[in-house]
Amino acid sequence: MNWDAIIAFAEVIGALAVLITLAYLAVQTRDNVRVMRSRAVWDAQVSFVEVNEVLGDGGTVSQLIYKTLSDPAELSSYEKYLVHRFCRGWFQRMEAQFALYSAGILDEEVWELRRGYAKGILNNPVLAEAWETDKGSSMFTKAFIESIDSAGDVQVPGFLGVAS
Repeated sequence: MNWDAIIAFAEVIGALAVLITLAYLAVQTRDNVRVMRSRAVWDAQVSFVEVNEVLGDGGTVSQLIYKTLSDPAELSSYEKYLVHRFCRGWFQRMEAQFALYSAGILDEEVWELRRGYAKGILNNPVLAEAWETDKGSSMFTKAFIESIDSAGDVQVPGFLGVAS
């Protein structure tokens, strides 16, 4: 064998090694995207689990939201302030999920469920007032606001013990 043949053979082997490496990286990238999407759905669920745990623990926030849903006209100014602060945090969680959705990480189905839920709670006058206040206070991006506001009409989410 001469040196030219050995060099040509080495180049072919090198090219095959590059192709195998690229194929391996493509598979790993695809798997990583799948894991990221799964993780985004998990985080979205956990975020709402945390909210529901706070709302179900019987504490101050739980009582305020119950009053907001069952008898909003009876809220004092201070109670409205507290509800507004809670709602702002909840909508900030929503915008974080919207960012994941916009980046193609969070599933469309999950986002559409969240978006519909958000639109449904805005049928409550106190929660709608909080949303309207925050929309004008540079708290949220225009794209997020448009996404929530453009959602179709949705029923107020139902809860046992609260008349719809």
